[in-house]
Amino acid sequence: MPSTRAGRRMPRLHSMRWRFLLAFLGTGALALLAAAVALWAVLRLGGDLRDLTRVGVPTALTAQQLSRQAERVVAVGPTLLSAADESEHDGRSRQIEQEAERLRGLLQQVRSRHAGDPEIAVLEPLVEQIVANLQGLNAVIDQRFAARARMQERLQALAAASIAARRLLAPHLLVLDAELARLRRSTADGGAPSEKAARSVASLYPLQQARLEIAQINDNLLRAAVAQAAELTVLRFPLERALDALDDLARGSGQPLDARLAESTAGFRALIEGPESLLAARAAELAVVERGQTLLAENAEFSKRLTAAVDALIARANTELDASAEDAGRVRDWAWGLLAAGLGLSLVSTALILWLYVGRSLVGRLTRLSNAMRAIAAGDLEAPLPAAGRDEIGSMAEALAVFRDTALELRNSDLREIAAARRRLTDAIEAISEAFALYDAEDRLVICNSRFREDLFPALADVLECGLHFGDFVRAAAARRLFAEAEADSEAWIVERLAKHDEAAEPHLQQLTDGRWIQVDERRTEDGGTVALYTDVTAIKNREAALAAKTADLERLSATLAKFLSPQVYATIFRNPSEVHIASRRKKLTIFFSDIAGFTEVTDRLEPEEVTEFVNRYLTEMSKIAVAFGGTVDKYMGDGILIFFGDPESRGVTGDALAAVEMAIAMQKRIAAMADGWRQVGILNPPKVRMGIHTGFSTVGNFGSEDRMDYTIIGGGVNTASRLEKAATPGEVLISYETFAHVRDRVFCRERGSIEVKGLAYPLDTYSALDTFEALDAARRHLHEEHPCFSLDLSPGAMTPEERHEAATALHRALALLEEEQGSPVG
Repeated sequence: MPSTRAGRRMPRLHSMRWRFLLAFLGTGALALLAAAVALWAVLRLGGDLRDLTRVGVPTALTAQQLSRQAERVVAVGPTLLSAADESEHDGRSRQIEQEAERLRGLLQQVRSRHAGDPEIAVLEPLVEQIVANLQGLNAVIDQRFAARARMQERLQALAAASIAARRLLAPHLLVLDAELARLRRSTADGGAPSEKAARSVASLYPLQQARLEIAQINDNLLRAAVAQAAELTVLRFPLERALDALDDLARGSGQPLDARLAESTAGFRALIEGPESLLAARAAELAVVERGQTLLAENAEFSKRLTAAVDALIARANTELDASAEDAGRVRDWAWGLLAAGLGLSLVSTALILWLYVGRSLVGRLTRLSNAMRAIAAGDLEAPLPAAGRDEIGSMAEALAVFRDTALELRNSDLREIAAARRRLTDAIEAISEAFALYDAEDRLVICNSRFREDLFPALADVLECGLHFGDFVRAAAARRLFAEAEADSEAWIVERLAKHDEAAEPHLQQLTDGRWIQVDERRTEDGGTVALYTDVTAIKNREAALAAKTADLERLSATLAKFLSPQVYATIFRNPSEVHIASRRKKLTIFFSDIAGFTEVTDRLEPEEVTEFVNRYLTEMSKIAVAFGGTVDKYMGDGILIFFGDPESRGVTGDALAAVEMAIAMQKRIAAMADGWRQVGILNPPKVRMGIHTGFSTVGNFGSEDRMDYTIIGGGVNTASRLEKAATPGEVLISYETFAHVRDRVFCRERGSIEVKGLAYPLDTYSALDTFEALDAARRHLHEEHPCFSLDLSPGAMTPEERHEAATALHRALALLEEEQGSPVG
């Protein structure tokens, strides 16, 4: 069997390993010979290079570095002269000192390698002279800074003298300008010039000349501060001439001005003449610069001489390098000859090995074996195989034969399993209750079940074949009007459908033209394909449509019912419909009653339709405000309204009472705003509304029968609120003390006295609620202060003139009492 032949052990001499080993040993011996020749040549050349690298080349390189370092030191020297201040000069000086130390170090290296060499001895004095000149240049720079400082002092003195002279002449020159203007005006009118003005101008005119001479002196001194040596001599003459002219003008300027102008002239003379003058300071500065330039020129000459000496050293090193190169050339020629012979023998032996053994035996057999392996890998299991042999390639051929036989057996087995798996997959797809389709990564149909082909899209039976592109499927469905969405704009629907297919995200619905609804659920596979399930949801959509119709009917009924119930009651019923039954409970509520005063007069003046519109509009506006403040509208009694706070939702007793009072105040403001509209419909005197509010225990809940009930309140608190409303004046909000106790800190109330209430054994204290403190403070019409021993509520805008007079009298009495207790006027 092939497996038995492949497992036999081959003889050692027939093994390719031993054959290659013998061939490489022969070529290795030739390589060792060539390596020995190369080693001899390297050792010989190494001795020559050692002599050059230890002595000749380092000396030449160090000398060259010495020359470049000297040039660098000389080049850095001029930067000392350009230093702007002493700190910059110190930095550059330290840099030059470092470069000079490096220069000395390089000189020491050259001298250590060639002690006693006369060419090396020439370098030392040149280096020392360059360093000495740099040190001298430092001293020159110090002198330059001193000269510059003296120059700055002289320039400051010049600026001070010029300013003093201008200040001295400025008042007189102003007088001169005024006299000249007067003189021009007198001559412009055709009259004779004023003799007084002429004398004044004549006496002051020399001061104008003095100003010009001072300006010329200042300009020439500024030019001298930056002039060269030749220009200083030229500038001295005009400066002395201007000084003499200024002296003459000072003597003729008048007794008061003579001494002061002469003093200014003396200041300018000190800047022009003498050793401390500005000209002398500039000459000293130029001398320092000239000395520095001389030192730099000497350093440049020393650097050239140093470079020439280094060039001589480099030339000698080059001569030594040339001699060593000739010796290395001779060694190289011998080495090349020996290496060429060794390499020639190696190439010949390698060519023989490659031609006789590798090319004819190994490569040909391996090529045939490789071709057979590629054919088997491509699926051609019947391809011919190379003959077996006794070496490794023969063993590989035997193993390949065994592999081919095994692959044939596996292929036949896999084909049987694939056929069975395909049958099972087809049966599973057909068993799916939904329509199924599978597309590959190129969106071409791979497989689909009969529900997809026959039940869902029977009209596309002629095109539904494996390989159909999804885009062609969609276009064919749109062309044959299978989808209702595609009838209006088929192109837009095709684009939208392809986009959903590419996203393959959430399921979506599609309606067929025959009325059926299909839910499409598409998902991506790992290889980039698409699995699509089509579910018929027509029954579900029909049930949804029926439910939507019933929901719309219920919403319309709910909206109608909401108009007959308070929003709180409506919300309670629909939150807990099971709790709608006859029940009641006692709670502390705040009850509101309102009634339109003079409503009979309104009904007499208007037609019944207008009365109905008037009442409905009034009740609508009031109800909006009640709902906004959280009140429960109990009932409408003609033009009257009953509202209570605290059930079915409550903010606490205080919160309910405050909400009721703030609602009443808001209603009164809205009624006042509606007055203009009522006048336009024919009501000359718009009616006002009486309102009553009481806080107390009442019974609240559902009253009636099991078939019909009403959510309302009963009890003494309702009667009390009604009596308060009847006792109120038109436009007034009248509240009981129980309500006042809860709102007194937020609402400004005025005490109204007591009223008798039927059913109560005691009088009822009442208060008129005007407005909240916050609103009154915002309008600046109310003042409210509350202290342990002092309280004040003042609303001037709501008072009559008599009441304001009485309030002012009371406040004056209170102020007098405070001043008496304090012992001094208050304020």
